[in-house]
Amino acid sequence: MTNATSAIGGADLQKTFAQEVLDSLPGFLLIAAVAVFAHFAAPLLRQNDFIKTYLELKDFILAILIGIAIRNTVGVPSVLQPGLRFSTILTKTGIVVMGAKYSLIGLVTVGGQALGLIVTFLFGAALILMWAGQKMKMSPSLTACLAAGLSVCGVSATIAVAPAVNAKKEEMAYSIAVVLMFGLLALVVFPPLGHFLNLSDAQYGAFAGVGIVNSAQVLAAGFGFSDGAGVVAGVYNIGRVIFLPFVVLMLTILTCQRESSLSSEPVNKWQIIVSKFPVFVLGFLAVVLMNTAGMLNAPTVKTAKIFMDWAFLLGFASIGLTTRLSDLKAAGVSGVFVGFTVASIKAGIALLVVLLFIN
Repeated sequence: MTNATSAIGGADLQKTFAQEVLDSLPGFLLIAAVAVFAHFAAPLLRQNDFIKTYLELKDFILAILIGIAIRNTVGVPSVLQPGLRFSTILTKTGIVVMGAKYSLIGLVTVGGQALGLIVTFLFGAALILMWAGQKMKMSPSLTACLAAGLSVCGVSATIAVAPAVNAKKEEMAYSIAVVLMFGLLALVVFPPLGHFLNLSDAQYGAFAGVGIVNSAQVLAAGFGFSDGAGVVAGVYNIGRVIFLPFVVLMLTILTCQRESSLSSEPVNKWQIIVSKFPVFVLGFLAVVLMNTAGMLNAPTVKTAKIFMDWAFLLGFASIGLTTRLSDLKAAGVSGVFVGFTVASIKAGIALLVVLLFIN
């Protein structure tokens, strides 16, 4: 009887898994269609002078926008819903593979002075945003997404911290929107401001590398000033990205502490931290160390980048298809206000430091 029961249980489990795959297939095909369309459409749209100069439109951003448009116009039928739940798995996988792009040697390249600026502004901005979000009574997970996005490296940091703090998809999309809006404003303001102040390439590169967070917009603003400034801004950007896992862990701990303080029941903070520990970030660090040790050859890194790009692209398409604009509206203007205020103050202080201490 026991063997028969086990056999039946195994058959049910196999049937359930097979049914899950079949149920998910239509929705996943929709995700793939949006991702493929965005992949080929983004380069065509970038031929437009305005988009090419100011927006640096990437295919994954376009995938989000297309997904949001579909979700909030024609809608997504219920038969497609099961296949739209893979965004977290896809983005986590992309983050782990993203480690193949970086090396710890980048810390040596950045240099002591730059490293000091990066650490100070990166962790300082994250802590201030967490404090401001608490004062504005924003949700801990939304605050953490904004803190990561506006302190480390924009979209990538938001993707990394969201699953670690159990952020909702709309909070993740909202944070990305705030990061990109601030970056767009910086692209318009930073280059003429740098020329007006007669900044050197080193000064402007540091200013852009610290003051702007989205990687694409950092490079666009840097090379928009000069080739030399673009190189310096890129180096600062690499230095910021290296600290991504540590900021994610810090924000996860702070979010857990805040959530426990909001609960009416006693909460084991250590247990929450352990349960929410971003294990995928350890995967990211492991791949970085493998690349630093020379274990990944050039073809492997190239393949990893292609895999990472598609993992993010599919994940973002899924995020867009599950994002309701009504949820973004419900988040209110507090996130935009807090994000823009802290980011502007950070950029202003960064400019002052650059003028005083960098030749």
